[in-house]
Amino acid sequence: MKITVFVFLLASFFCSRSSADLFDQMINAVKDQAVLTATTVVTAKATELIINMIIDYSSEQTKTDEEVSKEYEAENGSLPENTTVSSYQTEILPGASVTPGTKVMVRSVIAVVPGKNATTAKIEESLTIFDSEDTSLVLKSMTKPAGQGSGKGGEFNSEFTFALPEGMPQGVYPIRSSLLLNGELVGDTSHELQLVLSIDYSVGEMVAVLEQVD
Repeated sequence: MKITVFVFLLASFFCSRSSADLFDQMINAVKDQAVLTATTVVTAKATELIINMIIDYSSEQTKTDEEVSKEYEAENGSLPENTTVSSYQTEILPGASVTPGTKVMVRSVIAVVPGKNATTAKIEESLTIFDSEDTSLVLKSMTKPAGQGSGKGGEFNSEFTFALPEGMPQGVYPIRSSLLLNGELVGDTSHELQLVLSIDYSVGEMVAVLEQVD
C-alpha cells in the first residue's frame, strides 16, 4: 500500500513538472509569435508608406577631368592605368535624428581620375533605405547618373533629398549610398537615420512619443 501511494505521488510530481514545462513552452511560443506579428505589421506599414515617397537627386560638376588629373599627378607622379575613384565622401543632413516630414539630404563629393587610356566614364550613384526592424529588407532604392556629360572623369557634388512620411514607424533606418563606375561598385558608405515623433531642440534631447494601442 505504501509503495502504491509513493508511486502515485511520484507520478503526480512528474506530471506536474511536465505540465509546468509545457505551459512555459506555450507561453514562450505565444510571446515569440506576438513579437513576429508585431514586427511584420511594422514592416508592412513602413513599406506601404514609403513606396510613394519621392526621392530627388541633383548633381553638379565642380572640376573637369583635366583639373582632377593634374591634381592627381601632382600628388602621385602619374595617372593610374585605369579610371579610378580617388574620393567618395558622404554626409547626412540635418543630422542622424529627424521627425516625419523633415527634409533629409544625403550629400556626396565624388572625384574620378581618368586612366591613361580611359574612355568616357559612366558614373552612377544609388541610394538605398532599409527597414528599421528587418535591416536586410530594402524599403526604397534608386540609381541616378552622377556625371551626365562628365567625359572621362572630374569632381562632382551630388545630393539625394527625401522626407520620411507621416505615419512611418519610429526607429533607426539604415541608409546606404553607393557609387558605380562603368557599372561596377567602387564606393559604398552607410548611415543610420533615427526617426522620432518629436525632437526638443531647447534641451538637446530627443523625445520619442510612443503610440498607444487601444
